[in-house]
Amino acid sequence: MPTIDTGQVKDLAKALAAVLLRNQTLVAAAVKHGAQNIKQSVSEDLQSSKNHAFRRIRIHYDMQERGPIVEADIGPEQGGASSLANLAFFGTSRGGGHHQFYEHGADELEPTARYVREAASKL
Repeated sequence: MPTIDTGQVKDLAKALAAVLLRNQTLVAAAVKHGAQNIKQSVSEDLQSSKNHAFRRIRIHYDMQERGPIVEADIGPEQGGASSLANLAFFGTSRGGGHHQFYEHGADELEPTARYVREAASKL
C-alpha cells in the first residue's frame, strides 16, 4: 500500500485555493472597471443634455460577489434629480428619451468580457 504525505496534498490544496482567490480578485477588478466605464459614459451623456435637471442625474454602481459570481448593478441614484432618469433615458408618450443608457453598456460588454476571460484563465 503506497503512503501519501498529507502535507504535500495540503500544500497543493492551499496553492490551488490561492490561485482561485487571485483569479476571483482579478475577475472582480475587471467587472468593476467595466462598471466604472459604463457609469462614466452614461454620466458624460447626461452632462451633454440641454435640460439642466438631466445634467444633475447621478449614476452609481453596486458590486456584488456571491461565490464565483461577480455582478455590477448600474443605475441612477435614488431621489432628487435622479428621479428624472426614466424621462432622460426612455421619454414619455410625448417623446423625449434622447439619452443613452443600455447602449453604453453594450459598448463596454465586449472589452469587459475579454478582461474577465483573461483574468479567469490565469491558472
